[in-house]
Amino acid sequence: MMKKGEFNKYLKERYNDQVSWYDGRAILYKKLNYVFQIPTIFIAAIIPIFAVLENKWVTVTLSAILAIFVGIANFGKFEEKWHNYRTACETLKKELYYYKSRIGEYRDTEEPEELFIQRVESVISREHTRWLTIEKSKKKENR
Repeated sequence: MMKKGEFNKYLKERYNDQVSWYDGRAILYKKLNYVFQIPTIFIAAIIPIFAVLENKWVTVTLSAILAIFVGIANFGKFEEKWHNYRTACETLKKELYYYKSRIGEYRDTEEPEELFIQRVESVISREHTRWLTIEKSKKKENR
């Protein structure tokens, strides 16, 4: 059986740290996704206008910029990381709510703190596996 002090230390040093980290990363990757996607949409929409006007240099320049933005967005996997980090963060928050409310799997357990830690570590482990999968796919795509 886990002591209350040990559990509170886990909440403070591990759980809260991870929730904060995932939240910060989700915010960062959402911003990066928007920074690259919004100009990409705009540039893709105006390129045909300059092409019709037969302004070759503007068309070529915008096309190159568009290729760079799309390439960076694809390489960085910003949207995928944003969604994964947000999902991990919200799943961790939900877990604390379930624990405090003693609902779901916490209803009948005699060791709610141990179950909480196991479930939190499982979420963190799954997210790490997702991250590795994304990073490996980036390497394969760039060969």
